[in-house]
Amino acid sequence: MGPQLKVVERTRTATMLCAASGNPDPEIYWFKDFLPVDISSSNGRIKQLRSGALQIENSEESDQGKYECVAVNSAGTRYSAPANLYVRVRRVPPRFSIPPTNHEVMPGGSVNLTCVAVGAPMPFVKWMSGEVELTREEEMPIGRNVLELTNIRQSANYTCVAISSLGMIETTAQITVKALPKPPTALIVTETTATSVTLTWDSGNPEPVSYYVIQYRAKLSDNGFQEVDGVATTRYSIGGLSPFSEYEFRVMAVNNVGRGPPSGIVDTRTSEQAPSSPPLLVQARMLSSSTMLVQWEPPEEPNGQIRGYRVYYSSDHDAPLSAWQKHNTDDSQLTTISGLTTDITYSLRVLGFTSVGDGPPSDVLQIKTQQGVPAQPSGFEAEAELDSRIMLSWLWPVQDPIISFELLYWEANNPGDKHRVAFDPAASYAVDGLKPDTLYMFSLAARSEMGLGVFAQPIEARTAQSTPSAPPQEVRLLSLSSTSIKVSWVAPPTDSRHGEIVRYSLAYQALTGEDVERHQVSRIDADVTSYVLEDLEKWTEYLVWVRAHTDVGPGPESPAARIKTQEDGWSYKLKTSMNYLSLTQPALGIAQLHITVEINNKSNCVHTQHATMLEAIITGLLPETSYSVTVAAYTTKGDGARSKAKVVTTTGAVPGKPTMMISTTIGNTALIQWQPPKEMVGEHVGYQLQYKRAEEEAFTIKDFRKTDDHFTVTGLHKGATYIFKLCAKNRAGNGEEYVKEISTPEDIPTSYPHNLSVVGLTATSTKLAWDPPPLAERNGKIVKYVVVYRDINSQHNVTNSTTETQMTVQGLQPDTTYDIRVQAFTSKGGGPISPSIQSRTMSTAMPVFTKNFGVKAVMKTSVLLTWDVPETYKSQVPLKILYNQQSVEVQGNLKRKLITQLQPDTDYSFVLMSRGNSAGGLQQQVSIRTAPDLLKVKPAQYQHDVEEGGKVTISLPRIPAGASVRWYYIVVVPVTPASLRRWENPEDMDIHELLEVGADSSLQRKKRQSQDFLQPYITAKLDALPDIFTLGDEKKYNGYYNKPLPGQQQYRCFVLADLTDNESPTDVAAAHFSTLKDYYLLGSAALIDHFQTSPLRLSKYPLEYASKQRTFAASPFSEPIMVKLYSGMTRHTEDPEMLWVMGPVLAVILIIIIVIAILLFKRKRTSPSAKDEHMAGQREQEYCICSVIAITKQNCIKHKVSTMRHQVRSKIQTPSGSRADGWHLPLVAVGGNLADVVYTNRNSSTHLAANLCSTFNKSSLGGLEASESYFFTHHINILTDKSIFQYYYEVKTY
Repeated sequence: MGPQLKVVERTRTATMLCAASGNPDPEIYWFKDFLPVDISSSNGRIKQLRSGALQIENSEESDQGKYECVAVNSAGTRYSAPANLYVRVRRVPPRFSIPPTNHEVMPGGSVNLTCVAVGAPMPFVKWMSGEVELTREEEMPIGRNVLELTNIRQSANYTCVAISSLGMIETTAQITVKALPKPPTALIVTETTATSVTLTWDSGNPEPVSYYVIQYRAKLSDNGFQEVDGVATTRYSIGGLSPFSEYEFRVMAVNNVGRGPPSGIVDTRTSEQAPSSPPLLVQARMLSSSTMLVQWEPPEEPNGQIRGYRVYYSSDHDAPLSAWQKHNTDDSQLTTISGLTTDITYSLRVLGFTSVGDGPPSDVLQIKTQQGVPAQPSGFEAEAELDSRIMLSWLWPVQDPIISFELLYWEANNPGDKHRVAFDPAASYAVDGLKPDTLYMFSLAARSEMGLGVFAQPIEARTAQSTPSAPPQEVRLLSLSSTSIKVSWVAPPTDSRHGEIVRYSLAYQALTGEDVERHQVSRIDADVTSYVLEDLEKWTEYLVWVRAHTDVGPGPESPAARIKTQEDGWSYKLKTSMNYLSLTQPALGIAQLHITVEINNKSNCVHTQHATMLEAIITGLLPETSYSVTVAAYTTKGDGARSKAKVVTTTGAVPGKPTMMISTTIGNTALIQWQPPKEMVGEHVGYQLQYKRAEEEAFTIKDFRKTDDHFTVTGLHKGATYIFKLCAKNRAGNGEEYVKEISTPEDIPTSYPHNLSVVGLTATSTKLAWDPPPLAERNGKIVKYVVVYRDINSQHNVTNSTTETQMTVQGLQPDTTYDIRVQAFTSKGGGPISPSIQSRTMSTAMPVFTKNFGVKAVMKTSVLLTWDVPETYKSQVPLKILYNQQSVEVQGNLKRKLITQLQPDTDYSFVLMSRGNSAGGLQQQVSIRTAPDLLKVKPAQYQHDVEEGGKVTISLPRIPAGASVRWYYIVVVPVTPASLRRWENPEDMDIHELLEVGADSSLQRKKRQSQDFLQPYITAKLDALPDIFTLGDEKKYNGYYNKPLPGQQQYRCFVLADLTDNESPTDVAAAHFSTLKDYYLLGSAALIDHFQTSPLRLSKYPLEYASKQRTFAASPFSEPIMVKLYSGMTRHTEDPEMLWVMGPVLAVILIIIIVIAILLFKRKRTSPSAKDEHMAGQREQEYCICSVIAITKQNCIKHKVSTMRHQVRSKIQTPSGSRADGWHLPLVAVGGNLADVVYTNRNSSTHLAANLCSTFNKSSLGGLEASESYFFTHHINILTDKSIFQYYYEVKTY
């Protein structure tokens, strides 16, 4: 037998068979291509078997050829027929299994680009940047190449090239260096008032920015720019400006890289305003007995150009200013007033005015109309210098010859005891000898040779506080126990406090014992009048002192009070014990049990107990000692046999409780001191201290050596309660703990509430929310929050307080910008106030630029917002969506926006606004909560997947137990460069659009899939999630076709969980109308009875339910899954050109068929038979009702209904009396009453009316669509909750 034709794959083993027989047995030799096969030079790869066959292992291309075997013996030689051996080489062109991905890096950042290519033969992989090769040819790796980029400063494209003998392929990765944002553009001033300027600008950046910074300064000021940080919108109003002043403004954008360059500067001048301060230094003197000279200085805040001054004067000081005489003057600063009455006192006031209005008048200045008598001193002021001194100052009267001044002063609460002092002419005077912390009143007059002038209006001043001059009163001591004493007291007398008592302190000292040092308790709140001293020595006499403190310092100590702590009772503590011994039930008749404890086989003790007790506790044993225990039962006849001895070793005793003392010191620290336990068992090895704030979960643990006796805890928070635990340790373990709580003194917060934001908005209210100050900076319990807000054009602040972290501010003005801040308070006072945010209330006459702003779909990190745009809206004007200090700009012609990069299970508020709106404010708002992160594991290819054409088995993630899920969708996303760039995760996809596509009819869906098979699609809808699922099994899952996957294509997939679990009112209405259909068959009486007994209550379903949001949770994308190309499979390659050819042809054919059908139908209608005319009034007419809309109060729900058949007794009468033959109305007659019907011809818009009384014999519902011809409005009053239901019919006969 000779060799046969053989085909073998490269690297496989080939065997060429050959067999020969003869006498003697022949030798067999092999030839290849007529040359002998050299077996010896093949290194064992080629062998000749005993049978004569030739075996070639690890075949190579060089082994291919024509083989023949030769049989030789002494009788002769025989050649076999030649046979060819073909070595097949597998040849696959290169492709990228892991292409490089695009990256964004910070300036100076680093990144590694990985590129993996496969093929047969395996390709070489290199990197290039433009025309520059980054991989040297001699170092070019096979299959995988990683490019390491460091210190990246500019964006660039990097190309990965895979080369083999079968071709070359390449792919490009883009490295983008994040840059600082560009300066904003189009900065303009859109609104100016006297104290505010409103700016608008464009972002100037293609990428979203984090926020903006506005810088501004007065143009003539030498100071630098002031900043407004954290501006999230491109419109902002800056308030608090000075009227009639020039300012410069510029804006900078900020992203996560940093702050960009500023925009160009724009300047503007604020508007004028009436002066906000009166003229200064108003003085007067008499030129004669009837002529007065008045002079002044301009106002400090003129707020514009001063156009003149008005001097008001009157002899009746108590008369209203409008009744005073008025003297006008120009913008000069002095004037004379003549014609005054002599020898009386005049009061005068001066004000300035601008073109806007009058400023405030100056304080009253009084003067006597006597020549030579000084005027009233002006600018009279008082200031406390010491706790017993007040310094007075004033302005010298104008050119009056003063010989002395006279001063009157008295205590405010004792006006009858006035003191009078005269002193030489001066411009100031110090009043000494006053009481500390006391309010005094002062009045001053000047005297000349002609007499005493008018006393100035009394002013008040309070002396400074001082230390208390008396100690706390009625100090009493009460011994509560052997280690504690209660101290109580009463505050010092009121007249001895000399200020507000801010705290108390205690001092105590033992007269005998080991510790005779004086101890101090320094901070006791002012509202506390008792304190318990603890951890004192037993049966020891103590001295106690109390003193009060003001802000200035401590007062004197109270006399020492003396008391002795109580005696302590006798106690005994068991230190060691043995574990329980559980015994089996003894036999009946056993009276008692004997338990014997032996040490080293010597009986030590016998414990006897009743036989009914099955366990015993043996005490008095030694720690860390082994005992042998036996048990025996005995009766009156004697002892029974002893049980088998059990050896038990007692555990070592742990130390007792150490003594611990805690002293709080200045600087948020606490000094912990301790002493060893009085009863120490075993070897003492150290201590363990645990401490934490009461609100915290875990303790901070510190271990110490046995020689340590103190530790200082730092970083304690003010106003907090801390728990300390201290125990001693021996080798047996930790001993008994000494537990003590301390409370650090409260203080005002050192930080402000964080994350202040607007979460709701109307025309007259703003809803605010914020977070408390950080725990470490609260410094006590927050007892209230104070919200401070003001109109930015007003300096008047309004405050509201609350104990919650949210508040709705009511009573605001529409279309007004408010500056809002919030402040936290402890019992000690308020902390710093937060940075301000601005909120503009909505306008009451705001033009509607969008409507129906709402949420279509919510996921864990994204939300789909939708709205309707009226036809009148200018689409070139962009829209803006504001949320959580961020803004997104949307083109004006769009009606939806997917917001991504949100946080799971978090509340968000979205506001839609238009920059083109004249109000410039916030327009519409919705609030949502993102979905929880339920699906954290991505689908994966099943490890036991059997490769089969067009199918892939995947393992699915599990969802937490108890999660409310209505449906699960499995979504397949073909991998393309566009999909990789567009969707980094499923949250970036428009889920609503995906579901709409999936909800199409089967024909539409197949047509769309054939047009673009690389679009994402839903392959299955499941009510429960299995462990594994097969993609492409060609089955239907709740209406979704699981189509086979085309080969040679990568796919990603993910699981989408529909979390919506609310009953739709549309479903309720559908069920109600289905029930109504059955009553319809029974007549009007049954229909009315149905409505009265089971009314359709729609009021609980709001109008927005028709577009209620749906909430979804999505798993991450799976890794790319490659579907291989098998025999029988073809890659999906639709020729799109065929659609352009066949589509129009099919459409023309379809139109022709429809036209022919319409012509035939009309011809038949125009030629009725005599039989049809005779039966026209008797046969049933068919009507198709396309929709029913039920309207009650403010609810509107649309419910689809089908076909209704009626037999109507009367025909429609038009207003002219002619009959509308052929038309019959589907009419429900309720109780036989007349029903009004109005119907409109769609083509002529002619309104017709009729009064009909109709009954019906039968009705039925079908599934036909309605033809459009006439609209009928049928009003039916039904007594259900006083509601009126209107049914709109669109009817056409057939």
